[in-house]
Amino acid sequence: MNPERVSTVEAGPVRTVLVRVAPGEDLFEALSEVCARHGIESGYIASMIGSLKTADVVCVTEDPENPERSVYLEPYRMEGRIELVTASGIIGQEDGKLSLHLHGILAGSDMKPLAGHLADMGETKVLSTVEAVIGVFSGAKFLRSFDEETGFVLFRPFPSGPGGDRPRE
Repeated sequence: MNPERVSTVEAGPVRTVLVRVAPGEDLFEALSEVCARHGIESGYIASMIGSLKTADVVCVTEDPENPERSVYLEPYRMEGRIELVTASGIIGQEDGKLSLHLHGILAGSDMKPLAGHLADMGETKVLSTVEAVIGVFSGAKFLRSFDEETGFVLFRPFPSGPGGDRPRE
């Protein structure tokens, strides 16, 4: 492993926020509201379980124009009674705005699992409940920007506060 290709920042004590999202709410809107209410600009979703009415999932595949790169598949829409078996993710900032990056495992009534990146298409509706545990960083933050090497918009860790513009590499 080349240590120059791994960015790290040490964070201080973590504050924890416990969340329950009620039926009918949009999951991404609710999580964004929780972050605004609790002053969360950067952190992680350690655990998230529950049920959804709708969800959009994407995964990466080979870029047909450049086999060395990857692209996202078109979103796969799940509808009905969906078990959110587990999900976790990163909370950070992109262009000064809150950005959520969630991955999860879902299952429909057929009990077949589907895993991938949970895409915010504006219709990720809660069925019965979603419960989450959010960790809030102290002294560190995730900033999301375009990555030339991969062609994706990715998070990188940075120290927060004065001089917090470069990760350790």
